[in-house]
Amino acid sequence: MKETENTSDLQELLQILKKRLLLIITLTLITMGLVGTYTHFLTTPTYQTSTQIVVSNLHDEYPLTHSDIQLSLQLINTFNVILLSPTILDQVIEELNLETSADGLSGRMTTSNEANSQVIVLTVRHEDPQLAQSIANTTVEIFSEEIVDIMNVDTIRILATAQLPTNPISPNLTLNLVIGLVIGAMSGILLAFLLDFLDKTVKTEQEIQRLTDLPVLGMIPIITPEK
Repeated sequence: MKETENTSDLQELLQILKKRLLLIITLTLITMGLVGTYTHFLTTPTYQTSTQIVVSNLHDEYPLTHSDIQLSLQLINTFNVILLSPTILDQVIEELNLETSADGLSGRMTTSNEANSQVIVLTVRHEDPQLAQSIANTTVEIFSEEIVDIMNVDTIRILATAQLPTNPISPNLTLNLVIGLVIGAMSGILLAFLLDFLDKTVKTEQEIQRLTDLPVLGMIPIITPEK
Protein backbone atom coordinates (compact mmCIF):
# COMPACT_ATOMS: atom_id res chain seq x y z
CA MET A 1 0.00 0.00 0.00
CA LYS A 2 2.81 2.36 0.93
CA GLU A 3 4.63 1.53 -2.29
CA THR A 4 1.46 2.35 -4.24
CA GLU A 5 1.20 5.72 -2.50
CA ASN A 6 4.86 6.51 -3.25
CA THR A 7 4.31 5.61 -6.90
CA SER A 8 1.24 7.82 -7.01
CA ASP A 9 3.15 10.74 -5.46
CA LEU A 10 5.97 10.32 -7.96
CA GLN A 11 3.49 10.28 -10.83
CA GLU A 12 1.93 13.48 -9.50
CA LEU A 13 5.35 15.18 -9.34
CA LEU A 14 6.14 14.10 -12.88
CA GLN A 15 2.74 15.32 -14.00
CA ILE A 16 3.43 18.75 -12.48
CA LEU A 17 6.77 18.95 -14.28
CA LYS A 18 5.16 17.87 -17.53
CA LYS A 19 2.40 20.45 -17.15
CA ARG A 20 4.93 23.24 -16.45
CA LEU A 21 7.58 22.03 -18.91
CA LEU A 22 7.28 25.11 -21.11
CA LEU A 23 7.78 27.35 -18.07
CA ILE A 24 10.86 25.42 -17.00
CA ILE A 25 12.42 25.53 -20.48
CA THR A 26 11.64 29.22 -20.91
CA LEU A 27 13.13 30.19 -17.55
CA THR A 28 16.21 28.07 -18.25
CA LEU A 29 16.80 29.73 -21.63
CA ILE A 30 16.27 33.21 -20.17
CA THR A 31 18.77 32.53 -17.38
CA MET A 32 21.36 31.17 -19.81
CA GLY A 33 20.82 34.18 -22.07
CA LEU A 34 21.34 36.62 -19.20
CA VAL A 35 24.44 34.80 -17.98
CA GLY A 36 25.89 34.61 -21.50
CA THR A 37 25.20 38.30 -22.16
CA TYR A 38 26.77 39.35 -18.87
CA THR A 39 29.81 37.13 -19.41
CA HIS A 40 30.42 38.20 -23.00
CA PHE A 41 29.64 41.91 -22.87
CA LEU A 42 29.94 43.10 -19.26
CA THR A 43 32.83 41.06 -17.82
CA THR A 44 36.40 42.21 -18.39
CA PRO A 45 38.63 39.33 -19.56
CA THR A 46 41.60 38.43 -17.36
CA TYR A 47 44.86 37.16 -18.85
CA GLN A 48 47.53 35.09 -17.16
CA THR A 49 51.20 34.50 -17.89
CA SER A 50 54.07 32.88 -15.99
CA THR A 51 57.83 33.10 -15.76
CA GLN A 52 60.25 30.64 -14.20
CA ILE A 53 63.39 31.16 -12.14
CA VAL A 54 65.71 28.43 -10.91
CA VAL A 55 67.39 28.39 -7.52
CA SER A 56 70.85 26.82 -7.49
CA ASN A 57 74.12 27.11 -5.62
CA LEU A 58 76.26 28.64 -8.33
CA HIS A 59 79.28 29.37 -6.14
CA ASP A 60 80.40 25.75 -6.28
CA GLU A 61 81.58 23.70 -9.19
CA TYR A 62 79.16 21.50 -11.00
CA PRO A 63 77.90 18.86 -10.48
CA LEU A 64 75.91 20.00 -7.44
CA THR A 65 76.05 17.93 -4.29
CA HIS A 66 73.03 16.75 -2.32
CA SER A 67 73.78 19.37 0.35
CA ASP A 68 73.77 22.12 -2.29
CA ILE A 69 70.36 21.06 -3.53
CA GLN A 70 68.93 20.83 0.00
CA LEU A 71 70.20 24.32 0.78
CA SER A 72 68.57 25.66 -2.38
CA LEU A 73 65.27 24.01 -1.48
CA GLN A 74 65.38 25.58 1.98
CA LEU A 75 65.89 29.00 0.43
CA ILE A 76 62.87 28.71 -1.88
CA ASN A 77 60.29 29.68 0.77
CA THR A 78 62.37 32.72 1.67
CA PHE A 79 62.69 33.70 -1.98
CA ASN A 80 58.92 33.35 -2.47
CA VAL A 81 58.32 35.91 0.29
CA ILE A 82 60.96 38.32 -0.99
CA LEU A 83 59.68 38.01 -4.57
CA LEU A 84 56.30 39.48 -3.59
CA SER A 85 57.61 41.93 -1.00
CA PRO A 86 57.33 45.75 -1.30
CA THR A 87 61.12 45.87 -1.69
CA ILE A 88 60.74 44.28 -5.13
CA LEU A 89 57.25 45.34 -6.14
CA ASP A 90 57.77 49.04 -5.38
CA GLN A 91 60.58 49.03 -7.95
CA VAL A 92 58.36 47.23 -10.45
CA ILE A 93 55.62 49.82 -9.95
CA GLU A 94 58.10 52.65 -10.44
CA GLU A 95 59.71 51.17 -13.54
CA LEU A 96 56.41 50.36 -15.26
CA ASN A 97 54.67 53.50 -13.94
CA LEU A 98 51.78 51.49 -12.50
CA GLU A 99 48.93 53.15 -10.65
CA THR A 100 48.71 50.67 -7.79
CA SER A 101 50.30 49.78 -4.49
CA ALA A 102 52.62 46.91 -3.63
CA ASP A 103 49.71 45.12 -1.92
CA GLY A 104 47.47 45.66 -4.95
CA LEU A 105 50.14 44.33 -7.30
CA SER A 106 50.93 41.30 -5.13
CA GLY A 107 47.22 40.44 -5.22
CA ARG A 108 47.62 39.80 -8.95
CA MET A 109 50.63 37.52 -8.45
CA THR A 110 51.23 34.03 -7.08
CA THR A 111 54.35 31.93 -6.64
CA SER A 112 54.59 28.17 -6.65
CA ASN A 113 57.06 25.35 -7.07
CA GLU A 114 56.81 21.62 -7.51
CA ALA A 115 57.75 19.33 -4.64
CA ASN A 116 61.54 18.90 -4.43
CA SER A 117 61.94 21.26 -7.35
CA GLN A 118 64.36 24.18 -7.46
CA VAL A 119 62.18 26.05 -9.96
CA ILE A 120 59.96 28.92 -8.76
CA VAL A 121 57.03 29.86 -11.00
CA LEU A 122 55.76 33.43 -10.82
CA THR A 123 52.25 33.80 -12.24
CA VAL A 124 50.68 37.19 -13.02
CA ARG A 125 47.03 37.93 -13.83
CA HIS A 126 45.89 41.19 -15.40
CA GLU A 127 43.20 42.58 -17.67
CA ASP A 128 45.92 43.85 -20.04
CA PRO A 129 47.88 40.90 -21.52
CA GLN A 130 50.91 43.02 -22.43
CA LEU A 131 51.04 44.50 -18.95
CA ALA A 132 50.79 41.03 -17.40
CA GLN A 133 53.83 39.97 -19.43
CA SER A 134 55.76 43.13 -18.51
CA ILE A 135 55.00 42.78 -14.80
CA ALA A 136 56.13 39.15 -14.72
CA ASN A 137 59.39 39.72 -16.58
CA THR A 138 60.25 42.97 -14.79
CA THR A 139 59.61 41.40 -11.37
CA VAL A 140 61.99 38.48 -11.86
CA GLU A 141 64.63 40.73 -13.41
CA ILE A 142 64.59 43.12 -10.45
CA PHE A 143 64.42 40.20 -8.02
CA SER A 144 67.45 38.46 -9.54
CA GLU A 145 69.44 41.70 -9.19
CA GLU A 146 68.28 42.69 -5.72
CA ILE A 147 68.63 39.26 -4.10
CA VAL A 148 72.42 39.61 -4.31
CA ASP A 149 72.34 42.59 -1.93
CA ILE A 150 69.41 41.39 0.19
CA MET A 151 70.86 37.99 1.08
CA ASN A 152 74.41 38.25 -0.24
CA VAL A 153 73.83 35.27 -2.52
CA ASP A 154 73.84 34.72 -6.25
CA THR A 155 71.58 31.72 -6.64
CA ILE A 156 68.90 32.97 -9.04
CA ARG A 157 68.78 32.48 -12.77
CA ILE A 158 65.83 33.21 -15.08
CA LEU A 159 64.80 29.90 -16.62
CA ALA A 160 61.92 31.08 -18.84
CA THR A 161 60.54 34.53 -19.52
CA ALA A 162 56.82 35.27 -19.55
CA GLN A 163 55.09 35.05 -22.92
CA LEU A 164 52.30 37.30 -24.19
CA PRO A 165 48.99 35.57 -23.32
CA THR A 166 46.49 35.43 -26.16
CA ASN A 167 43.50 33.72 -24.55
CA PRO A 168 41.88 34.96 -21.33
CA ILE A 169 41.62 32.58 -18.39
CA SER A 170 38.38 34.20 -17.27
CA PRO A 171 35.52 34.55 -17.68
CA ASN A 172 34.84 30.97 -18.81
CA LEU A 173 31.80 31.31 -21.07
CA THR A 174 31.14 27.57 -21.30
CA LEU A 175 31.31 27.06 -17.54
CA ASN A 176 29.08 30.07 -16.89
CA LEU A 177 26.50 28.80 -19.38
CA VAL A 178 26.44 25.42 -17.64
CA ILE A 179 25.94 27.18 -14.31
CA GLY A 180 23.16 29.26 -15.89
CA LEU A 181 21.56 26.06 -17.21
CA VAL A 182 21.54 24.47 -13.76
CA ILE A 183 20.29 27.59 -11.99
CA GLY A 184 17.59 28.20 -14.61
CA ALA A 185 16.36 24.62 -14.55
CA MET A 186 16.28 24.46 -10.76
CA SER A 187 14.49 27.81 -10.57
CA GLY A 188 11.94 26.64 -13.14
CA ILE A 189 11.28 23.40 -11.26
CA LEU A 190 10.86 25.21 -7.93
CA LEU A 191 8.55 27.76 -9.55
CA ALA A 192 6.50 24.96 -11.12
CA PHE A 193 5.97 23.29 -7.74
CA LEU A 194 5.21 26.65 -6.11
CA LEU A 195 2.56 27.51 -8.69
CA ASP A 196 1.00 24.08 -8.31
CA PHE A 197 0.99 24.45 -4.52
CA LEU A 198 -0.71 27.85 -4.74
CA ASP A 199 -3.26 26.59 -7.28
CA LYS A 200 -6.23 25.44 -5.18
CA THR A 201 -8.62 24.80 -8.08
CA VAL A 202 -9.93 21.29 -8.71
CA LYS A 203 -9.36 20.13 -12.28
CA THR A 204 -9.96 16.35 -12.42
CA GLU A 205 -12.41 13.82 -11.04
CA GLN A 206 -9.53 12.09 -9.28
CA GLU A 207 -8.90 15.25 -7.25
CA ILE A 208 -12.60 15.39 -6.29
CA GLN A 209 -12.49 11.79 -5.08
CA ARG A 210 -9.34 12.40 -3.09
CA LEU A 211 -10.67 15.59 -1.47
CA THR A 212 -14.23 14.39 -0.70
CA ASP A 213 -13.64 10.67 -0.33
CA LEU A 214 -16.82 10.18 -2.38
CA PRO A 215 -17.32 8.33 -5.68
CA VAL A 216 -17.91 10.28 -8.88
CA LEU A 217 -21.39 9.52 -10.17
CA GLY A 218 -21.13 11.28 -13.50
CA MET A 219 -19.28 13.81 -15.62
CA ILE A 220 -20.51 16.71 -17.73
CA PRO A 221 -18.35 17.06 -20.84
CA ILE A 222 -17.29 20.46 -22.13
CA ILE A 223 -19.30 21.28 -25.27
CA THR A 224 -17.66 23.74 -27.67
CA PRO A 225 -19.72 26.03 -29.99
CA GLU A 226 -18.55 23.95 -32.95
CA LYS A 227 -20.13 20.81 -31.46
